[in-house]
Amino acid sequence: MVNAELDDRKTMTRRLAVAERFYRPGAKIPADARAVEGGFVADRPSFWTKVKPGDRLWVREEWRVSKKWDSTKPADLPPRAMSVLFTAGGSIANTAAGWAPDLSYPPAGVTVPWAGRRRASMHMPRWASRLTLIVTAVKIEPLQDISDEDIVAEGAKEAFSQETAAIPGPAAYMAWQEKAFYAWRDLWVSINGQDSWNDNPEVVAISFEVIKANIDAIARAA
Repeated sequence: MVNAELDDRKTMTRRLAVAERFYRPGAKIPADARAVEGGFVADRPSFWTKVKPGDRLWVREEWRVSKKWDSTKPADLPPRAMSVLFTAGGSIANTAAGWAPDLSYPPAGVTVPWAGRRRASMHMPRWASRLTLIVTAVKIEPLQDISDEDIVAEGAKEAFSQETAAIPGPAAYMAWQEKAFYAWRDLWVSINGQDSWNDNPEVVAISFEVIKANIDAIARAA
């Protein structure tokens, strides 16, 4: 959903309020833990339950640097010493002006000749991030209790899913809220799985303001 944040369409996100914590054999195993392959797991409050208004979160996304660094692990890249290109489009350069992002170069889908291999978002280091979220509100609620207003804030487009396509009658008569709901639900399922939707778990709903700058550049300017 990076594109929605870049387009100022996304100002809210939801994360599971409960996460599984893994325990290796021989560790102090909680009484409510259950056995899994290689150890035990127990449900515990997730990191997201600790988020509060005023917190700053930095966004990871798929990225590239120069191909001369292709054999270098992300953790070993020299911080702020190279340009970073983003799969969603745009770049952030190593400049003395404070790492100001360029949202238009290169456009999404265009790979410049010197760009190296794609790197997964999960491996993006903090210094390479170009988006910072300033948390404005937090609430915990069942996943399926999401309101129409929150679906819009989540950045869901009026898109069709397999389920909406199967509804009898002209789809054009479907209310935009229903289209957006199915689009958002399908996105959740694609990330978290069908069981996560069916179980209707508690989620942390985080509202935020998007700042198009590196989190540390913001701190230096404050």
